[in-house]
Amino acid sequence: MGNIIGEPINNVILEQIDNRQKLHGAGYNSESVKRDPIVLNYLNNRNSWIKMASGVSISGSLGEQRLKDVFAQSPDQTVTEQEYANLQGTGLAKNLVLFNTIQSFNDNKYTARSGVRDNNLLNDSTNKMYGGLGGNSQGLKPVGGITDIKVETLNRGSIRKATVNIKVYNQFQFNLIELLYLRLGYIMMLEWGWDKYVSRVETIKDSPNTPPKVTIEQMGSTIIEEEWFSSNTFDQNGMLKKIQKKRIDTQGNYDAFFGKVSNFSWGVNQDGSYDIKIDLITLGSVIESINVRKPALNLSTVSVPQLQKDLAGKLDVDKNDNGGYDNSLINNVGSNVISQWLGKTILNFPQTKNYLNLDVYAKANSFSNGVTETSKYFIRLGEFLRVLQEKIFKNVKNGDTPNFKQVAIDVGEGSNRCNYIRNLVPLDPGICVFSWKFTEDFKNALSSKGNLKNITQPISRNNWGESEGAKEFVVEDTYSNIVYGKLMNIYMNIEFLQKELDSNINDKGELSLFQYLQGICKGINKSTGNVTNLEPSIKNDTTIYILEQNPIKGLDLSTNRVVTAPIEILGYDSSGKSNFVQDFKFNTKITPDLMSMISIGATANSADAESIPFNNWNKGLKNRFEEELIDTDNTPTKSSIYEVQTDREEIIKLFQQDMSTKGDARTIDQDGFVSLDTLNYDWEWKYENINDLGWNNSELTGNWETDVDNEQLLDEVVERVWALQARDKLLAGGRKIRSSENLKSGIEENKNIPEGEEYFLYLCSAFGGDTGFSRRSGNRYQPDIIPKNKAQWWDSTTNNSFVTRGMNSFKSYVNNVNVAEYKNNSTQSSLSGFIPVELGLTLEGLSGMKIYNKISINQRFLPPSYPNALKFVIRGTDHEIRNNKWTTNISTISTSITDQKILTPLSTLRSGDKQGPITIKGPIKPFFSTPLTIIDNRRVSGKAVEPLTFGQSQSIDWLIGEMNLNVQNIWRKFLTELSNLYPGYTLKINSTYRSYQRSLELKTINTDNASAGNSPHNYAYGLDMNVVDPNGFVFTKSYRKPWVESGIPEIATKLGMRWGGDFSSYVDCVHFDATPVTKASKINAKKENTGLPVSKWNTKNTDYK
Repeated sequence: MGNIIGEPINNVILEQIDNRQKLHGAGYNSESVKRDPIVLNYLNNRNSWIKMASGVSISGSLGEQRLKDVFAQSPDQTVTEQEYANLQGTGLAKNLVLFNTIQSFNDNKYTARSGVRDNNLLNDSTNKMYGGLGGNSQGLKPVGGITDIKVETLNRGSIRKATVNIKVYNQFQFNLIELLYLRLGYIMMLEWGWDKYVSRVETIKDSPNTPPKVTIEQMGSTIIEEEWFSSNTFDQNGMLKKIQKKRIDTQGNYDAFFGKVSNFSWGVNQDGSYDIKIDLITLGSVIESINVRKPALNLSTVSVPQLQKDLAGKLDVDKNDNGGYDNSLINNVGSNVISQWLGKTILNFPQTKNYLNLDVYAKANSFSNGVTETSKYFIRLGEFLRVLQEKIFKNVKNGDTPNFKQVAIDVGEGSNRCNYIRNLVPLDPGICVFSWKFTEDFKNALSSKGNLKNITQPISRNNWGESEGAKEFVVEDTYSNIVYGKLMNIYMNIEFLQKELDSNINDKGELSLFQYLQGICKGINKSTGNVTNLEPSIKNDTTIYILEQNPIKGLDLSTNRVVTAPIEILGYDSSGKSNFVQDFKFNTKITPDLMSMISIGATANSADAESIPFNNWNKGLKNRFEEELIDTDNTPTKSSIYEVQTDREEIIKLFQQDMSTKGDARTIDQDGFVSLDTLNYDWEWKYENINDLGWNNSELTGNWETDVDNEQLLDEVVERVWALQARDKLLAGGRKIRSSENLKSGIEENKNIPEGEEYFLYLCSAFGGDTGFSRRSGNRYQPDIIPKNKAQWWDSTTNNSFVTRGMNSFKSYVNNVNVAEYKNNSTQSSLSGFIPVELGLTLEGLSGMKIYNKISINQRFLPPSYPNALKFVIRGTDHEIRNNKWTTNISTISTSITDQKILTPLSTLRSGDKQGPITIKGPIKPFFSTPLTIIDNRRVSGKAVEPLTFGQSQSIDWLIGEMNLNVQNIWRKFLTELSNLYPGYTLKINSTYRSYQRSLELKTINTDNASAGNSPHNYAYGLDMNVVDPNGFVFTKSYRKPWVESGIPEIATKLGMRWGGDFSSYVDCVHFDATPVTKASKINAKKENTGLPVSKWNTKNTDYK
């Protein structure tokens, strides 16, 4: 979970918080810790300390001379040759540890300072307080040391900076400090902590009235004493791991800073003393100085042109009029190591899962034009970052340890997650691609019943190539209905990686690593429609990683990332705990860019996903003077792309408008006119002739100005139009009909797209598929299916308008989905990012809390709505040690709470449910008086289960006979209710009884399928069916809204049946059953089939009791 915001604080640190609060509440009540001398000593006599040791080693004759130069300026110091020898290597650093002034650390112990120096020997200067280190010729000068330090986080916490203030009292002391500590780029160790800490607060078992037992421990030695001067050598990561271990071992009462000197300053005072300031920076700060355009490996003047020529041939790029190439990769293949490696990779493109040739999948999906040569090569992000690290980062040699990189990039598949929602495809393959997951309704529509080949599928060698397939990107937890992506399994377009190398170059021709990674992250965010919000950051001081700032819905709850021990801010809680917080501040920072979002969140409807956090904050409140914001361009128009039963008023309005032609056949509104035929009228409705209107209407006068308001004529007009539309519905087989006037404007051209269908129809244009519409050709209707060979996604790397269409349509789609999930389930948007509400805490020094940790705060001092709307995430931890007190300043930013259980996966909807909670509307009136129809639609492996009944209309008794004898009474009641209330509806029965054998087969096909004996189908307790309403709308597996509105599930639940749309772990709207599988079901099945293999069991009439 290392790259997701909201990771919990380490349990050891949480326990320390809890223990401290118990001690600060000592004596409050009978449950509290006893306020005894041990506790009082802890509360009133605790001191902080600071240590600093140098990483400078005196080396060779030049180092010895530097020492002699220092001592030459101080005649009060007498140094023997043996003492010079003892100060070589780490000797001088051991004698100048900045701890309680300046101390000498030898023989695993410090030499205590006291008294006044009375000779000039160096050995005697290490143990004297006055006159030590510099003599007493200018009076008794004390030994210097650190006065205070401050540690702060920079760049949103990715880099830490420490400022150390030192006071020394003579030139000799300053010269020694200058030699060891004022060394730009050298590594230092800075430590600080408490001298004592509470390690345990134990409740005495079997003694409820006995106060808890408190254990206080002393700090003891630290890394400077234990490891810093050891003969063992450590790499930088090894030292950082030791620091982290020490933090945990001391329960957050110790901290350290392992970093480089980045700056220093000093000044001389009138009394001869020196004030010194040293700035340290963490090692990861090199991310801003590493140049990724490192010069290429040595290539001869002959090999570069040949490499360019070979690459141009592979990419099918010709020379321009100037004799060069209009291709950045070809031009730079000899200039920097990354371009060189990318070019050579294309020339010998590997056939492994780390690399992807998109052209292979375009042609495997019948897109014969393929992908543009320059844009078809991809490399997995994790692999590219590994290579980048290998080629750009310098190796560090440290003693006997193996060479190691100065910083590292986290490229782990499991440790790097990112946000994802179902049905998202890469919106700009010119940047990156990744595998996708479609919901059933999308999958079945795209490329003719779901046979679209995803990029994870291996492609065997054929005329257009072969591929092992990409690594899986999408991870689905079907039980918790959580979905996310494996960030490192995004595949980057090599052409895009090269373009980013050419961006933001400084006047020296350099590009920093941070800027390069930032450009890659921005590209990925664009291609995911901002479902991801990635940016480069640093953790543990030396590890570069890609931070995902958008929360993943439900992830907190599913992984039990529960934060305990909330920090008390004020007073006592009921158990007697109190706070060790010294100050807190709560404020909001509203920028002008946020004002629009906040205004939307203050209205009742808030149909904008970005405003959801603010709407949640305002839940139950109404802005009286701005209740709703209504779009001005959503008024339905006559030229809707598909026809439904047109409103009576609209038909009459059009007819009366066309009557104004006075019978001269002059077109008024492109398609309609009325002509007078004796004493009746002929009218053209959307290219359909409706003749002899009013032929039996004795009230007509032949004067259009009079007849235009004739009620009988207008009634007839409406009835004739509705009859035409009913006929069209039947001819179209229940599909939506594209209106005649729009036949010339195809969906693939992105014209006349109805609201809410934009993204689904974009996908149909992207990959080919069934749009769900029908086109009229004469009196016949053809399904409006876009063929795969006209798919536009594969070559959209050169089609900016199609990329823009995808991004715009997806933005609308994901907005509607998030709004729907919030209104129906109160699920927070995964695109909300941070909310500008900040909480700052100042508390007794504590380490172990990391940037982006979720921090739990007792919010009873805040308004009651805040805990339900906000969670606080650490964005900075600053430390200050001054006057023996260590304080920690925690700055937080708030984000949406995403640990709610997702009750319904509404992300399966095409456009979302904008109306909030779904209202039951009941059955709709059919066009004609037709009974409920039942169709046998059962198939197994594409073949009819029962050929004699397949596709035919069947009776209720037939369907009841297909169910288990023990539940037939329930099914009879249910089907009888449907027959009485839902005339004109059709039930398409897809599945009833399923044998154990068939379940075994399905399990091998997909492990997510139910095991044999666990499905109600195995006992004929349930069935799967689609419902088709009188308008031809088909109720599908994933789309809950029409099912609920119809009222059919409500009838089932009132009879004690179960509906799959209410299942908590997944949605299966087509499923109904009379009872779940019971323990008795399995026991009875086993008895009834004793001696038979499971594959031969017959359980159709097995009882559930």
